[in-house]
Order: sequence, then structure tokens, then C-alpha cells
Amino acid sequence: MTPCFALRFLLAFGTLVMLPGNVVAGAPCEAVNPTSGPPDASTNNTVLVQVRIDKSGVFRDMKVVNGAPELSVAAIKAVKRWKYKLASWATGSPNERQTLLAVTFVKGAAPKVQEAMPAGVSSCIPAPSRVRVSQIVMQWSLIRRVDPVYPPDARAKHLEGTVVMKITIDKEGSVYKAEAVSGAPELVPAAIEAVKQWKYQPYLLNGEAIEVESTVEISFTL
Repeated sequence: MTPCFALRFLLAFGTLVMLPGNVVAGAPCEAVNPTSGPPDASTNNTVLVQVRIDKSGVFRDMKVVNGAPELSVAAIKAVKRWKYKLASWATGSPNERQTLLAVTFVKGAAPKVQEAMPAGVSSCIPAPSRVRVSQIVMQWSLIRRVDPVYPPDARAKHLEGTVVMKITIDKEGSVYKAEAVSGAPELVPAAIEAVKQWKYQPYLLNGEAIEVESTVEISFTL
């Protein structure tokens, strides 16, 4: 099953500019198609691409995180034709940050590229200290994974299963809180001990590292 990403598309303190081009940036916080419902990346014509915007506005470290596999190459190619440009009233250079781009393919037209902001997060207000990010997005930022030690009692009972946990990741990318949502009680302590040793790349919002809430699943099989 393809995960569903409910996203709101916004023009923030800048705009996406096709290369070459000289497009004037839109007004801050101007909603694109504000009367329509939030686009859904589970449809087969939209691909989500995670990118890092460097200080010159160029997209780096592009990774497809959701969408039809057959469109992945075309989505990356489309993103490479764009860069981020500050609004005309802004000064300085864009802050380096991580974001998601939604690439929508429309028959008979060029791919449409928009910055995808998580629903409820607006660049018009101060950045929150913590955001919730889906498991499928966070897995691309995981840089160290520690597998759990199988509990001896559970092994003796031939107990298998999956433990689902809600985790909180600090600004440095370390898991400092883990709570079991479901799973066999005999497996939960080992799962929590393992996931607290995981390490993620810091999650950036508008160039600033923030805390993240997400979920993880740990499977125990014999």
C-alpha cells in the first residue's frame, strides 16, 4: 500500500525558478489553489522528492520518497531544472534547509514542481519547536540503526511479532523518547532499548534544526 501524504502547497519567502529564467517571486504565504483540497501524493501522477536547498538556492541530495517508481527518474530530472529564489523584498541568501518538492505530471504539459509544506506548518509564522514526520520520510534520514537483542524468554516461547513505537528525535538526531503503541509486552523493552540507539540526520525546517515526532516498527522473527 502506498502511504498517503496530505500536503498543503505554499509559496513562502521565495519561489521556484526554472533555469534559465527570471521570474519575479510571488507574495509571501500566497496559497496555490487555496479553494481546492490538499493534494494527495498517493495519486499515481505525483512524486515527492526530498531535497536540500543550499545557500545559493540549488537543490542537492535529491531522493524520491513517495510516488510511482516509473516516474522517479523523470521527477529528479524535472527538479534539476529548477532552483529556489528569494522573494524580491528579501535580503541575503536563502538559508540552507531540507524540504519536500511535489512533482506533478500532467498529460501534454511540463511537470509541475511545487514546494510541499506539511499540513498545518506555515512559513508565515515562527517555526514550531517540533513537527510530526511520517516514518517513510524519516527512514531516508536514518544514519545508524541498531537491531534489538531477542529476549531469551520470548525466544524460548517462540514468540514473534512487531512492536510499533512513537518516538521523539532531538535536534541532534538522537532518539531520546520511545513509547510502545502496540506489540507483545515481552518484546517491548528490547525494541525500546534498540531504537534509543538509532541516529538520524538533524531535521531542518527553514534552515533550523527542530525536534521530530515519528513512528517506527521493530519486527521480531525467529
